[in-house]
Amino acid sequence: MAWLNMRKSASEIELALSETLQKTVRKYVYDYFLEKERAPVIEEIMEKFHLDRIEAHQVMLGIEQAHNLSLVPGTQRILMAHPFSAIATPFKVTIGPKTYYANCAWDSVAFNVMLSQDIRVDSFCHHCAKPIKINLDHGKAISNPPEPLVFLSMPASKWWDNIVNTCSNNMVFFSSKQHLAEWQARNPATTGEALSIEKTVELSRPTYATRMELDFSRPPKEELMQRWASIGLKGDFWKL
Repeated sequence: MAWLNMRKSASEIELALSETLQKTVRKYVYDYFLEKERAPVIEEIMEKFHLDRIEAHQVMLGIEQAHNLSLVPGTQRILMAHPFSAIATPFKVTIGPKTYYANCAWDSVAFNVMLSQDIRVDSFCHHCAKPIKINLDHGKAISNPPEPLVFLSMPASKWWDNIVNTCSNNMVFFSSKQHLAEWQARNPATTGEALSIEKTVELSRPTYATRMELDFSRPPKEELMQRWASIGLKGDFWKL
């Protein structure tokens, strides 16, 4: 029995070490994005943490399973570490001298929450393709056009079914309520939730405010829904 207990303890230690390594690698990926304006490649992770390719890939898959990054399907390359995108998108974010790409309209706004820094977002209206420029300072937006919207067309419970599709096609900007209405008239099957920039900032706080910290973890579903409900985001669309 003592031998069995020792085996169990060794297994628990191995699990704890694995979780610690995943946290450390996740933090490294985020810090790397922030500093270098691009994603690290697996070889850089291998060298930094003295891992072979299989070990590094397994760590990355563990981080992906926790919804803290996404790999290009079928590869060992990082595609997303929300809000960072490893590829060019219609959601460009400028912070001081650095430029990043976000995965979606929501992610572009979330940079302000994650970094607690003034940001500029350069994007486009999903309806007319005209430029949208947003300056965010302490959660307050100055925009041109003056009242753009973030439109989420997929219910929260389905976001992670295919996060690449969710971000690429279902979380976009519209330049105004009128342009959203015109677009919906042409696409009557598409429903969703339209949020102001300030409301999107509030939506971001539970999942982005501590994302650059080593011990970041996503809040439990019930806590997230409670936080969203506290800012008026209720109903079936927001159920997880």
